[in-house]
Amino acid sequence: MKKIVWLIPVLFFSTTRAQDEQLLKNVKHHISALANDSMEGRETGTKGEKMAYSYIVSQFESISLKKMGTNGYLQEFPFTKSVKAGNGNALRINGTDFKLGDDFFPLAYASKGTAGGELARVGYGICAPSLGYNDYASLNNLEGKVFLIQLGAPDGAGPHSKYADVGDMRTRIDSAIAKGAVAVIFINDDKDIDDPKQEYKNRITPSAIPVVFVKGAAKSMLSEGGRWRVDVTTELVHEEGTGHNVIGYIDNNADYTVVIGAHYDHLGYGDDGSLYRGEKAIHNGADDNASGMAALIEIARTVSAGKDKLNNYLFIAFSGEEKGLLGSNYFVKNPTVPLERMNYMINMDMLGRLKPEDPVLIITGAGTSAAWKITFGYIKTDSLKTKTTDSGIGPSDHTSFYLKDIPVLHFFSGTHSDYHKPSDDEALINYPGEIKIIHFIEELIHRMDDKGKLDFIKTKDESNDDAPRFKVTLGVVPDYAFEGKGMRIDGITEGKPASAAGLKQGDIVVQLGDINVVDMMSYMKALGQFKKGDTTKVKVMRGKDEVIKDITF
Repeated sequence: MKKIVWLIPVLFFSTTRAQDEQLLKNVKHHISALANDSMEGRETGTKGEKMAYSYIVSQFESISLKKMGTNGYLQEFPFTKSVKAGNGNALRINGTDFKLGDDFFPLAYASKGTAGGELARVGYGICAPSLGYNDYASLNNLEGKVFLIQLGAPDGAGPHSKYADVGDMRTRIDSAIAKGAVAVIFINDDKDIDDPKQEYKNRITPSAIPVVFVKGAAKSMLSEGGRWRVDVTTELVHEEGTGHNVIGYIDNNADYTVVIGAHYDHLGYGDDGSLYRGEKAIHNGADDNASGMAALIEIARTVSAGKDKLNNYLFIAFSGEEKGLLGSNYFVKNPTVPLERMNYMINMDMLGRLKPEDPVLIITGAGTSAAWKITFGYIKTDSLKTKTTDSGIGPSDHTSFYLKDIPVLHFFSGTHSDYHKPSDDEALINYPGEIKIIHFIEELIHRMDDKGKLDFIKTKDESNDDAPRFKVTLGVVPDYAFEGKGMRIDGITEGKPASAAGLKQGDIVVQLGDINVVDMMSYMKALGQFKKGDTTKVKVMRGKDEVIKDITF
């Protein structure tokens, strides 16, 4: 439940005017450097990311933080950087070869391989007896053929089509495979429907057969009717990338370690995740999250020079946050400090746009330890208002730590119209506002130093479910870094269907109701079939064991 907390002005971490002027100068320098066009948006796995982490390393060195990565300050982690059509793609119809890109291209569902056979025209390829429609009802001898499937639906395409739930490409491909198809060709003869794009951004698990879309000369030939022999080869090449967390440490020989983190990556040129619809442009991410990164560096400087020695302090600059919390997800599964020795985690994401007319600092995770709200009451806010929520789950890196039963706090200065757009530039940063936030966090860290090991409380994550746009929720946090078959569960929300059914962290959902779950897209499709009160079965892989549970939404 969200509520406003007005903090009691008792004591504030004291600084001189000269110290604040130097702090402001430093923060401005960090944000200006990280949000400079030369870093090309700091996308994970790019030259810009390297420039950014090199800058952060230099700052950690200047503060004399101990190297705590796996390669100096750096901790490398793998990820799929891109997927593209390989050189091995080929399409031949009755002995005529066609050109990749001009006449055909593989779809993201394509397996790597070659298949050939007689062409079978199967209409829309929709099998929906419950709706009184089945394109396969009058077709025989389909085994071993290449299926030609029309895009669209009998009542037109779109979200209001009654066939929308059974007419997506994955379902049509699965139906074709069940009917004996060795390959699938999609074609579009409906002028009201856009052709699919040749792009492979989503984490889509391939099917078992080649799948292509035809256009140009290939489309013209197949549109003539008649009998055709088709041979098709598809190859999607996954380019593996490497991201880099930057990790520095203050070792006070204490029993427990405090983690303070912020992500430094952004969207590059905005190809994935941008809300901008203009021409290609650098997304500098001054607020998201050069502002949080600047705060991390300066808080590290303060803690390093201070007298708080009853905890160790681990400072982590995460990469891959914009691609699905990849860096923090990797770190908690490959920690360089034992998780059981971690006291709590503070995360800072977008601290640079505090609204002068209504300076509200948003703090989430306030319910993950009983100590948080008590301590807030002893911090003078210096004109800040705070808005707290209890949940430990949210769209930033603190979630990865909360899922490991570590108390967390996430600091955020609010949304704005420049979010995930090229206009999120340094000139728009509210520097006095960010300085106030930094002082608040520094005072909090100071006050927590002698509190010992914090208790951990699992929160009710009412507004942070896996699929809030659906009528129902399973009550899990998906592992967005997982690229195998199915949807791996990274966290379970207490009191929700998954918890009641006995699902566990690490389970891989492979079927929900009648729908096979092969990736996030098919999981979301399966979830959309249900309404509150429905009961069905969920099949998960738990290690090597197949487990089936009844689940009620």
